[in-house]
Amino acid sequence: MYTLRKLFLLLAILPFAGSALAQRSGVLLGIAGAATTEEEMQDFATIHEPKYETLWIAAGATGELKVLASLPELIVPRGDGFWHVGVKQVCEFEGGNENLHHLVWAAPVTRAGAVEQSQPCTAHKPEDYAPPYARSEQDKDKISQCGFELVNLLYLSPEVISMSTYTGQSENCEARGGRYNVDFKVRNFDSDEALSFGELLGPQAHDAYLRALPKMGQGDDGEDCVEPDKMHDTGWRIAHKAGRWRPYVHQDLGYFGCAVDAPVNIPLGASLTGDGTAAVDLKLLQSKIDGIADAYVSPNADLLIAASPSGTRFYELYGGVPGQLLLKLPASGIVMAQWATGAHVQDWTAQIGKLAKLHLTEPVVRVKAASN
Repeated sequence: MYTLRKLFLLLAILPFAGSALAQRSGVLLGIAGAATTEEEMQDFATIHEPKYETLWIAAGATGELKVLASLPELIVPRGDGFWHVGVKQVCEFEGGNENLHHLVWAAPVTRAGAVEQSQPCTAHKPEDYAPPYARSEQDKDKISQCGFELVNLLYLSPEVISMSTYTGQSENCEARGGRYNVDFKVRNFDSDEALSFGELLGPQAHDAYLRALPKMGQGDDGEDCVEPDKMHDTGWRIAHKAGRWRPYVHQDLGYFGCAVDAPVNIPLGASLTGDGTAAVDLKLLQSKIDGIADAYVSPNADLLIAASPSGTRFYELYGGVPGQLLLKLPASGIVMAQWATGAHVQDWTAQIGKLAKLHLTEPVVRVKAASN
């Protein structure tokens, strides 16, 4: 009878024990918001900075998993504290033409980020502008608005930033069409220079990069274009697939979308990603959760984020098997997942709660000093 009573009590508390286990982890989730669409690119007035948001998701006072804080920037934990990261849009003037540039900034949350530009645009009346081609004699000295470099942040960790840059012109300035480039690179927080895959991860990584290169690049319609560059390994990106952040070789090889893009068969270590994610059996999860496309699992393997086109769902996890649904959020583009476990959850809740109440300083735009 005593044994049966113990068994009954154990079965009665198991659901609550599982819920408590799931609450040991919290996640700082970086979300990509609205970026400039192809239609918006046709008019300088509608080109805009990409928007980002950071959600701190952990157990609240009642033990329920919830969004405890939302910040309108990307907030990432680094060795010297939390940093904020974003993209600033500036207008450069050169030779009678205005260009729009997106510049990445990063700084500790206690300071403003900073970007530099060479020659800022100045305010003009609408009648001071004209398209560059087929100008009348009256319009020959007017200002054109042609050219843009639009950046999107694809991945953020405490060590690196993965980003894409779309370079092109509006149809009013480039009647032939197809003349655009999409470059990918990974950089650190201190420099905008593209990081070499091999120098960052070692000689074996460089060899893996070369093995991943397809024989030929392909254009927008799937046609072969030109051979990839085998001399440099700075063209790459980081994306999340099958439960892991993974490297992909990507080289832009010319106009009309000519490029190569392929996975590189080498892992990105926790020292680079900063998340220490537990192993994920995506096929098992897909058999348990309808529509799941990707998964993020806490280092303690106690909390699962199931990403799908219909939404982002959070489940408690037991031995790799999903249990109770704890939270559901709208579908979103996740660019960062940094986990806290144990006592760090409470610490992050306090720190991020304070940040959410502050107005974080906007990035500063500085003009580069003229070179002699």
